[in-house]
Amino acid sequence: MGRLHGGDMLRMLIDTGMLSSIKAAKGTSVLASLDNVVFKKPIYLGDIIKISAQVDYIGNSSMEVEMAASRGEEILVTSTAAYVKIDQNFRPIAVGDKIIPSNEQELKIFKNGEQRRKDRLSKIKKDVAQIDLSSKLSNRISNIFYVSPDMTYDGKVISAGRLLKLMDDLGGILGLRLINYKGYTSSADTVVTVSVSNMSFYSPIKLGDIVQINAGLTYVGKTSMEVLITVMKKSPSTDFEVVTTAFFNYVRVGSDGKPKEFPQYIPQNEYEKKFWDDALNRRRKNFS
Repeated sequence: MGRLHGGDMLRMLIDTGMLSSIKAAKGTSVLASLDNVVFKKPIYLGDIIKISAQVDYIGNSSMEVEMAASRGEEILVTSTAAYVKIDQNFRPIAVGDKIIPSNEQELKIFKNGEQRRKDRLSKIKKDVAQIDLSSKLSNRISNIFYVSPDMTYDGKVISAGRLLKLMDDLGGILGLRLINYKGYTSSADTVVTVSVSNMSFYSPIKLGDIVQINAGLTYVGKTSMEVLITVMKKSPSTDFEVVTTAFFNYVRVGSDGKPKEFPQYIPQNEYEKKFWDDALNRRRKNFS
């Protein structure tokens, strides 16, 4: 297709945001939450892309970061996220410095970051998942892996960018299965990532953990689909616990790069019907 893989873009965004937060914190920081990532336009082979990040607001231990990918003056991908400064034991610690706006534009950015933090904290308290919400979805796939040193930033905690790419890959596979993908040809259809939303980490994933990623289909529209992805972890001495959940949205495209229709999909039970209705509400909010 000649496009940049959505998972690769996610990894670059997350890593750039992390570098910005490390600079502000003057110490180690990790991804805590990822707000709505929106892929506005495709990125093609040969494009020269600039990825930028800035810290908008600093709380006690957390930082609100805004990221974007652009091609010249054209904005291609946007996202906001929260990063947390941590000590060697993975505990949150105070950032220390604060942002003091010096003009009206900076004050607006500061206030927007402050409001994002308030909204997120309120939502996290309501949404913390103790179980895998994808477990009762009928169209579902899983992946399991061991966190080796090459998957970490520093030999201690997993690279959030690497994890996001694995999540995106699994959700994409679910989409390919839905369109009965038979392998790459010049005329084959595929699915591309268009957004990621509602992702918060409840605990860190460390070196040596065993991680399971579960992806379940929650919605299929005319040319788009939504996948609920749950990440769980365990150590050799503990049971699996939920680490994060997120909703990934994909669009089916043909070899000409234009959207194509998905096969019709009907929710199989009341559990799936609720997710379907919730997905419609999220779509109205995200794409309005």
